[in-house]
Amino acid sequence: MRNIKLLIEYEGTHYAGWQIQAGHPTIQGKLAGAIEKLTGSPVNLSGASRTDAGVHAWGQVANFKTSSRIPLLGIRQGLNSILPEDIVVKDAAEVPHEFDSRRGSTGKTYLYRVLNRRYPSSIMRNFTWFVYQPLDINLMREGAKHMIGEKDFSSFRAADSDAPHSIREVTSIEVTERPEGMIEFEVRGTAFLRHMVRIMVGTLVTLGKGKLKPDEIKTIIEAKNREAAAMTAPPQGLFLVKVGYGEEEAGIVIS
Repeated sequence: MRNIKLLIEYEGTHYAGWQIQAGHPTIQGKLAGAIEKLTGSPVNLSGASRTDAGVHAWGQVANFKTSSRIPLLGIRQGLNSILPEDIVVKDAAEVPHEFDSRRGSTGKTYLYRVLNRRYPSSIMRNFTWFVYQPLDINLMREGAKHMIGEKDFSSFRAADSDAPHSIREVTSIEVTERPEGMIEFEVRGTAFLRHMVRIMVGTLVTLGKGKLKPDEIKTIIEAKNREAAAMTAPPQGLFLVKVGYGEEEAGIVIS
């Protein structure tokens, strides 16, 4: 039995998220169906991150076990010939049997994009959050500093989160101005709660509008109450960029 790791890119616009849901199109469902069609057998497909409806990925990782002897290049090319155009397998690797894409993850990097100018974009509307009001980049950078470290992020978790606890470690947050009014929030951490990055960004944007002060971020965290934080940023601006596994596991990788 082989353990196959996939590196996946997708546009989440037309999906109800990663995780299979009855009656709704999902990334996991489309991939599992394509793998079954290619190999001739159903599989248990595990994903590193349960991205929400409308959220995108450049670097989602998943794995499945199969007795199929299809070469790795054939797996990648075969799946891409079956999958819809908004889901792409970028790489396939044969990894140790014990590798688990979800449980083995040691860190994730997310990118959130805000389009901050006087007019929206027809092209970027599914990939950014359009914010009309001017944002103070320095205020947001100052507020983001209070979010770094190992903390109880109860104020930044969705009400329906099923995580057993809210202790998470955020290792870095970079707030960067790009041309044409684009502002990027790159957030790295060991693990994240449901909606955590989106609530963090929503709170920082509220700060950037001048409705909060940087020091109030610390008060919001200490409150351990979702109602203390600001709105949840919409999903379309969020991208899963990378999933880390410490020292990358040994595996046969296709180029």
